[in-house]
Amino acid sequence: MSLLLLTGACKHAAVYGKTMKRIAERKVKSDEFHAQTTPVSERQLSLGGRIGYATGIYGVFLAWMTVALYLLYFYTDVLGLSPARAGLVFFLASLWDGITDPLMGWLIERTRSRWGKYRPYLLLAAVPFAASFAALFITPDLEGDSLFWWALILHIVFRTCYTVVYIPYTSLIARLSTDADERASIAGVKSVFISLASLSVSFLGLPAVSYFGGPDEALGFLRVALICACLGVAALWLCFAFTRERRTDADAAPPAIRPAEMLQALKSNHAFLLIFVGVILFTGCYTILNKSIVYVFKYDLGDRDAARWALSAIAVAGILSPAIWVPITHWTSKKTVWIIGCLLASVSLLTIYVAGIQELVPLVTLIFIGGTGIHAFLMTFFAMVADTADYGEWKTGKRLEAPLFGLVSLANKTSLAVGTWSLSVLLEAVGFEANVEQSEATLTGLRQIMTLVPICGFVASALVIAAFPFNTREHARMVTELRERRAANSMSESGITPAA
Repeated sequence: MSLLLLTGACKHAAVYGKTMKRIAERKVKSDEFHAQTTPVSERQLSLGGRIGYATGIYGVFLAWMTVALYLLYFYTDVLGLSPARAGLVFFLASLWDGITDPLMGWLIERTRSRWGKYRPYLLLAAVPFAASFAALFITPDLEGDSLFWWALILHIVFRTCYTVVYIPYTSLIARLSTDADERASIAGVKSVFISLASLSVSFLGLPAVSYFGGPDEALGFLRVALICACLGVAALWLCFAFTRERRTDADAAPPAIRPAEMLQALKSNHAFLLIFVGVILFTGCYTILNKSIVYVFKYDLGDRDAARWALSAIAVAGILSPAIWVPITHWTSKKTVWIIGCLLASVSLLTIYVAGIQELVPLVTLIFIGGTGIHAFLMTFFAMVADTADYGEWKTGKRLEAPLFGLVSLANKTSLAVGTWSLSVLLEAVGFEANVEQSEATLTGLRQIMTLVPICGFVASALVIAAFPFNTREHARMVTELRERRAANSMSESGITPAA
């Protein structure tokens, strides 16, 4: 079934990609400055290149969305950990990310191979990544502290392998194009595949667990994880095969940026710092929303399996909404799309809470609308990180790519851990106990966790990103100036004096 969905997504992405290409071509014709300052070879990536790149995220997000949607539930209701200990596993693993994510960025900056800086990791780390993911759903004959340490160690191993795959993958977008609008289009196709993976996990996940495990949830989760792991390896290897890195002058030799210089460059790149904070605020609360949906449907609405309709609504929104958000990005800016998305998601959740909606169809409809806003953020923020790499080089003369993506990946994963830990604390605060009937006060608390808490993070994220310092046109000027600087430096190093 996942393979059928993947085939359908490729067709959808093909149509979508052609549409976005026509939109981009019309925009370039109407924007003389943009056409003059960005070479055609850097503006346009082939449709096959966009789909080839986006295929990789399908494999990564099959694993990541399974962890994001179901692992806390697996820990509490299948493995037998308390909510507090389950949340602690996520939180401690995020502390480990604080070491591995920046280290991975540093390592990538020093990687040189015939395949480039980023692509070798997609080839070589795919199998360890998939194996570590499947191992998360092994159920040992342990209890108490031994069970906690088992879950924690396997989770740390998975997060490490995820880092080794994910940071090179996301950094690769900076080498596919230097054009901000083209990066937005690439991110739009990528968003389709993110949503496809989310749809595969959210709509098919729990029914697949029941199908493959019957009454044994533990067996069902393990078998589903093994299937996702195999698909993940295939997707990452396809991404490796169908992408190519654009080489730059900086690839000729390892960078000579010292740690102190790197830290100073990061401190001066306030555009990136705004994204870093905005990602933490948004993703942490999005995590709470995603994970609380299963609890609300199981204990408040009385139908755990119906949660797939709500989770799938968010995923379907991600498949359809890029056709709206990419043109809006071209006409306005990524910052504007980020802010509109946050506000749209907040309004939909507030409507659910204030109106007390519990009927399935209107509830799923409003979650779909909220999902459309959520995917405005998910589509935008990594493309904005690539733009801040250009901004940082323009401002300081020091170009950082992988370290920036490593740090924003750290923000993303830290917010997932903090969001999960916060949810576990909130569950205990409202009196939640697994696999028993909940009190009315607890059910009210679950509804508030699913709606009011995410709204706070979404609005705060919009306020932070409102201070982002440049738009698409200003970015194009920066890229042009950077190209001129590099050309002048290259001539100077060759002993050639530029013409007056």
